[in-house]
Amino acid sequence: MKKPSGPVEHDGPDDKEIFGTWIAGYEAGNVDQVMSIFDRSLRYIAPCQPVQTYETLAAWYRNDFKRPGTRPTWTYVRESMEVGGNLAVIVSRWMSVTYLEGFSADVEHLRSIDFLRHGADGWKIFRTINDPECSGEAPPLSQGKPPKKRRS
Repeated sequence: MKKPSGPVEHDGPDDKEIFGTWIAGYEAGNVDQVMSIFDRSLRYIAPCQPVQTYETLAAWYRNDFKRPGTRPTWTYVRESMEVGGNLAVIVSRWMSVTYLEGFSADVEHLRSIDFLRHGADGWKIFRTINDPECSGEAPPLSQGKPPKKRRS
């Protein structure tokens, strides 16, 4: 019997399992659990920050979990998922809320694009691009006339 020469089709990744693992690990302060969803070749990209690798992101979580105080609670909604062979892209919107004594504070809104590869260990994220979402309306465009040029 001839083996297939192209990519082997897999069921798509289970975003509830993958992202649920991350959320549970984050809530528990468990770096190994948080990092278990990522491939060792990870590149984590966020605006105005250096690109993170698997090692630098794990180090960031170790530091974050050591600091005192309440960590935010994260939730997400999947916007879309595309699967082709052993690759998948999940676009999701994330929100974090910090619950303090007597009130909650909306902390952060992100739009995340995660690129996953299916390998020996199942589906793993190898590239993440996170962009903050504006929580308010965009400022109105100026309706005035542009300033006149000065003559020299």
